[in-house]
Amino acid sequence: MLTAYALDKTGPVPVALGTEATLPNDAVWVDLLSPSREEDAAAEAALGISLPTFEEAKEIEFSSRFYEENGAIFMTASLLSGVEDGNPLLSPITFALKGNRIATIRYQDPRSFRQFIVRSVRVEGACADATGVLLGLLEAFIDRLADTVEKTGAEVDRLNHAIFMHGRDRNERRGERHLERVIEEIGVQGDMVAKARESLASLQRLLQYADSVSKALEIGKQKGRIKLMARDARSLTDQLDFLSGKIIFLLDGALGLVTVQQNEVIRILTVAAMFFFPPTLIGTVYGMNFEFMPELHWTLGYPLVIVAMVLSALLPYLFFKRRGWL
Repeated sequence: MLTAYALDKTGPVPVALGTEATLPNDAVWVDLLSPSREEDAAAEAALGISLPTFEEAKEIEFSSRFYEENGAIFMTASLLSGVEDGNPLLSPITFALKGNRIATIRYQDPRSFRQFIVRSVRVEGACADATGVLLGLLEAFIDRLADTVEKTGAEVDRLNHAIFMHGRDRNERRGERHLERVIEEIGVQGDMVAKARESLASLQRLLQYADSVSKALEIGKQKGRIKLMARDARSLTDQLDFLSGKIIFLLDGALGLVTVQQNEVIRILTVAAMFFFPPTLIGTVYGMNFEFMPELHWTLGYPLVIVAMVLSALLPYLFFKRRGWL
């Protein structure tokens, strides 16, 4: 899908496309979402540049993501999307700037794009040129990542409570399926943190490159916005490092509780075996078929053996109870 925007004091304003998806002269921002060949060709003809394909945008080499060609500057970053749907993934987004025009090539529709357009309309002069669109989009990406980090932090705190403080009841905290579900959720949050860190690292590299070519981008007085975004990205990276360490701790704690639960099961089985072993031994002795067994002819032999079996089970129970093993 190809969308063209003109820019004025009220922000991006969609403009109608010409026949065969040709771009009008007042189009400053060209946004391509999973473009077709025709849309890609129309954007290339209007901008006078060759736009990278999806396969080229996925390459991780610095020279493939940040370069200048035919008077245009190309910058590619990996953007986190799909967080709202519970299916986070990283997708490349490319910024191509030439003169006073900018093209964005993306293959997902993250919420940060829509947030940027809404915010630009509310703030007069927020993006009056191509550079303003670039900086505004980067700020929207970082703001969205900050929201994701805050949400992940809240989920990690919830998991911490679920593992170590859930009702302070062993049976409730260590139910048959409880720890299994917690470990699955820890894995989900760990994946989220890893992808958020990768997205932030990619944005930081883009900001560094944009700062190095700020003269060509004609950023001028807005250079301070790049430094502010870089500082925000570093603070988010530190927070993600903290969350990553906490997730590892929670995973170790959950696995430790699984081990404790298994040991408790083994302990119960061991104690139960100790209760039944002495009565089983007595029953086995008197179940033998030797001819000369004087007790077989006792009138009170049967009740005496029953009493002996009960006492042999009761005495180990009282001993274990006194020692605090039960």
